Amino acid sequence: MRLGAVPETPIEWLALRTGRIPTPLVDTHLAFAFARTLMVAVRIGVFEALADGDGTAAEVARRCGTSAAPTERLLHALVGMGYLRPGRTVDRVGLTRGSRRWLTRASPDEVLDKVLFGFDEWRFVEGYEAYVRDGRAIDMHASLGREPLDAPAGPSGGGRMPAGGRAPAGGRAPAQAVDGSPTPTAWARYQRGLRAVAGVSAAEVARRTPVPRGARRMLDIGGAHGRFAAAVLRRHPWLTAEVLELPEAVAASADLLAAEGMGDRLRHRAGDALREPLGEGELDVVFASQFNHHLSDDANRVLARRVAAALRPGGVYVIQDLARPADAREARRARLGALLDLYFGATSDAGTYTIASMRAWQAEAGLRPLATRWLRTLPGLVQQVAVRR
Repeated sequence: MRLGAVPETPIEWLALRTGRIPTPLVDTHLAFAFARTLMVAVRIGVFEALADGDGTAAEVARRCGTSAAPTERLLHALVGMGYLRPGRTVDRVGLTRGSRRWLTRASPDEVLDKVLFGFDEWRFVEGYEAYVRDGRAIDMHASLGREPLDAPAGPSGGGRMPAGGRAPAGGRAPAQAVDGSPTPTAWARYQRGLRAVAGVSAAEVARRTPVPRGARRMLDIGGAHGRFAAAVLRRHPWLTAEVLELPEAVAASADLLAAEGMGDRLRHRAGDALREPLGEGELDVVFASQFNHHLSDDANRVLARRVAAALRPGGVYVIQDLARPADAREARRARLGALLDLYFGATSDAGTYTIASMRAWQAEAGLRPLATRWLRTLPGLVQQVAVRR
């Protein structure tokens, strides 16, 4: 998947190839304008306002509780970005097929919560310069406990003012969603966002994750929302799973896990994967999705040894994460892993790893690494599986 300026005509392609397109402007001003426009549109409820059919700017503004003229500008911007389309009359707009699929709550594929978590992440990436200059990383998980990062407040944030239209002392209205309900905590926004991303590849992950014959017990490390574990369990009805997560993540995602409808087959366990007892030769599958990039190289080696001891003979350790390119030949395939290596370095003081590193952790723990699988639904994401001999 290409990141950056994408030509749409032969002339644009030629201009890009010959260096005539000022890509630094595309990758700065246009990129952050695109991102913030979409984030605000989701937070004030534009796409839900149009879910039942085309509407005018005045109708959308009334449904969202926003100002009419700025709302019209926002709608035109979304048409230009390809998220809305012109309606049957010149004053109306409607949802594109993609927007209806990805940006409305009624869709099983929606990723709204990940877009909304972008308001929190906006603050995270402000730390890039400090990280690059002197190596100072923030702890994103600790930051989630300090509210608000960028919580909506009052009409400008998509919320509603209290009765009488006056904010409480201090000038800020209580953070509320478009429907007037309280907005979730940062930990809950984080877990909902992760769940939304998981939904993009959950079906493929369930299909590709190897489950040994006769397997009964699976441990999901760091998958608080349970979407991946539930997908695997639906494909293997004799399997049960525990999701091992930090206590804060368990508290914030209990409703998400319950919503999977797996009952006692899928349960939370609060704890730290580097300290919590995993058992001795008791597990058939240990699955860690986009968890290892929060750990240092040494911590990943420790984790691999703990996992190896917990697996039964024939059991598998599945590392599912973005791969960092090892060289120029992998750069095109693993470009997302390279981009997010900086993100996780600045926010976790860790980062993405090469496939060779993942295999080394597994081999040094006494496991037998298998061939790497590149997932198709999320470019750059790999499954590196190893088997206990």
